[in-house]
Parts: sequence; C-alpha cells; structure tokens
Amino acid sequence: MWWPWPWSWQGTALTAAAWLCLHVAVARLMDALWWRPRRLERHFARHGVRGPGYRFFFGSSIELIRLMVDASSRPAPPEAPHDVLPRVLAFYHHWRKLYGPMHMIWFGSTPRLIVSEPELIREVLLSRAEHFDRYEAHPLIGQFEGLGLSNLHGDEWARRRKILTPAFHVENLKLLVPFVGETVQRMLEERVLSSAAGGEVEVDVAEWYQRLPQEAITLATFGRNYDEGSVVFRLQGEHASYATEAHSKVFMPGYRFLPTRKNRRVWQLDREIRRLLGKAATTGAGAGTTGAPGA
Repeated sequence: MWWPWPWSWQGTALTAAAWLCLHVAVARLMDALWWRPRRLERHFARHGVRGPGYRFFFGSSIELIRLMVDASSRPAPPEAPHDVLPRVLAFYHHWRKLYGPMHMIWFGSTPRLIVSEPELIREVLLSRAEHFDRYEAHPLIGQFEGLGLSNLHGDEWARRRKILTPAFHVENLKLLVPFVGETVQRMLEERVLSSAAGGEVEVDVAEWYQRLPQEAITLATFGRNYDEGSVVFRLQGEHASYATEAHSKVFMPGYRFLPTRKNRRVWQLDREIRRLLGKAATTGAGAGTTGAPGA
C-alpha cells in the first residue's frame, strides 16, 4: 500500500537544498574553527615549531589573558625592578621558556608565529621581505591606527611609502631639533628647575617619554602648544586602551557594530578625535594662508 507524499516536489527540493546548505555551512565552520587549526598545528610541529596549543574557538587567548593578569597583579621583584619583560609581555616570557625563541600562539583560530632570533628577524624583514605580508589587524586596532604603512598592501603601500620617505630624511628630521630643544627646556623649567630649591626632585620619566614626542609633533605640525593638543592625545590614549584590550580577545565578525557600551564609547572617541584634528588642520591652514602675504 502506497502512502501519499505530503509535500510537493518543490517543497522537497527546497528542504533538501536547505539541509545541504546547512551541512556545508557547518562543515566550513568546523574546518575554520577546528580542522584547519589542527592541520596547521601538526604541520609546524613536524618542523619543530610548537606552542601552547589550540583551544576550540578561543585559541590561546584565555591562557594569554590569565598570564597577563597574573603578572600585573604582582609587584615587581625588588632584586630586578627594571626587568619589565615578564610584566609587559608575560605570555611571551612564559612561552619562550617553554617552547623556545620561535613558537606559535593562537588568537582565536588565527595563528601567530613568534620569532625572536635576530637572524631570523633580519631574514623576515630584509632578505625575504617579499614573502612575508603584514597581518590583518583587529578592526578596532585598524580603526585606531588608520590606514598607514603598517596595514596597507601592494601598490597603495608603495605609494604611501614613497610619499612619506622624504619626511624621514635626516635633513628634514634636523628641522625638528629646535622644537625638541624648546620642549625639553620648557619641561625642565616647569618640572625640575622651579622645584629644585627644596632639594631633590622626582621626575616621572614615563610621562616625559610620552609628552616630549607629543608636544614636538604638535608644535611642528600645527604650531600649537601641548596644552591645546593634550585633549587629542588624551582621547587617543583612551582609544588605544580599547584597541589593546581587543588585541588579546577573540575576534567575532560583526561584534564591533553592536551598540554595546564600549562600542558606543569607541564610536564617540573616533568622531571627537576626527573633529578635533580636522579643526586643528583647518586652523593651521588658515593661519598659514593669512601669514603668507606678509612673509
């Protein structure tokens, strides 16, 4: 006895097509999140390159964050207060001892090959630079850095490099010396000489290392003092903290478009930085145009 088929052939075909698409999507997802990372891991292991191992979806991110949090929660050892590597790059310091100067770590399903031997670094950067491309940065990091030599490729990279190269010629860099000299003199007067009457003066060198290039760049570029440009640097510092945080997390496509609290703050920072830089550039161009006839 034959039972009538409840669906038409069109419905059956659509159902079969939907199931096929679902199976293909699941297969591709599993390949990206499990099979391909495992293949890469075995490939590098055969050549003697090992690492902390891939964990499904998260890669090495969970252990990386744990090592960084653990290092920052402990004070610097008094016997080696200037040994900053175990605190700044705790994961690299720890894994280098376990797996050697060349090892592989995972940001999600994306591998990163860590190379610290000077000869190998030279080979990558100089001898065989054409075989090594720059990695695709996290979108939040790309938004912070903008489009520059660190993340461009091909002809656009070559064009930008050709434009920027003259600016870093030694003769052009010498033009910054007066700005740097004035900045150092002013910082000495503000922080050291004015307070030296009472004896010793403690100086936060980390702050100086940040302020000196920031003020020199601001003066050389826009002709403004540090106080006027400090707002932009403060906003960029906050933006950089979000970008640094994103660097150690698993990238989820589309997540940066969700209106979360951090994403809304990043959008606000980006708009405000662009507005202030545009205003500074416009003001500087206007001042240059005004001063041109009388020059």
